[in-house]
Amino acid sequence: MKVFLLALLFAAAGVFAAEEITLQTYTVSYANPEEIATIAPMMMPSTNDLVIQAVDRKLLVNGTAAQHTLVQQILRDLDAPPKNIQINVNFDTTGGSRQSEFGIRPKGPIVLHDGDVHGSFEGRFTNRSSTLNESTTQMLVAMDGQSATLRVGESVPYISWLTEYGYRHGYIREVGIEWKEVGSFLAVEPTIVSPGIIRVRLIPELSGRLKDGSRDTIQFTHLATEVTVADGQTISIGGFSEDKDFSSKFLIGTAPGGQSVNTTITLTPKILP
Repeated sequence: MKVFLLALLFAAAGVFAAEEITLQTYTVSYANPEEIATIAPMMMPSTNDLVIQAVDRKLLVNGTAAQHTLVQQILRDLDAPPKNIQINVNFDTTGGSRQSEFGIRPKGPIVLHDGDVHGSFEGRFTNRSSTLNESTTQMLVAMDGQSATLRVGESVPYISWLTEYGYRHGYIREVGIEWKEVGSFLAVEPTIVSPGIIRVRLIPELSGRLKDGSRDTIQFTHLATEVTVADGQTISIGGFSEDKDFSSKFLIGTAPGGQSVNTTITLTPKILP
């Protein structure tokens, strides 16, 4: 009988030792500690007596040895350095112009007599047209969840219209701001939402230097568009569906000679190892 009771006591002591609750501190280097404190319990089979608190860049975890082991594994998975995403950007530019010229040339001999010109002349109309087809590629690299910027156009033909548009939508306080130099850009924000899947957010913006020498940026955040693509998949930016009028003016540039051009943009995001 005594042996049986001793066995029970030793067994109970082993159970209690295995379920001992300890407090440990873990440093979170890359991820959001509050998000991990919320997610971690959902990924654990048992949360009895488990307490996880986020304090600054640390997690305070009160739990069993088994629970601490799981927390460490979760941190290895979620608190990894963010990956870089390479985005190849291709610009296909097309456009054309048509110019009409009128000239006068003599028809037959011209006679100068007593200071007067005698002869006949004829008018001539000339129509000239030119086309532009150009493709350029640029590459940018952005960290997962961060933003990078690509240039859409060196010149902005509709800068007055776009500036007034920014004023009407509350992005600037004065409609009459004067640009010394300005370009059109896209802020590109890639985010890895799951293995092999990337969400890309695109925000049109104007950025440049004002006449007073200061720099300014107008970011049209209400026109931001999002697409979700597979790693390495190519997507085309057809414009900003919320406002076709804005899209038609923002994605138009000017080529040498003043002709109008239309630009089609394709993006290919790739997760770097």
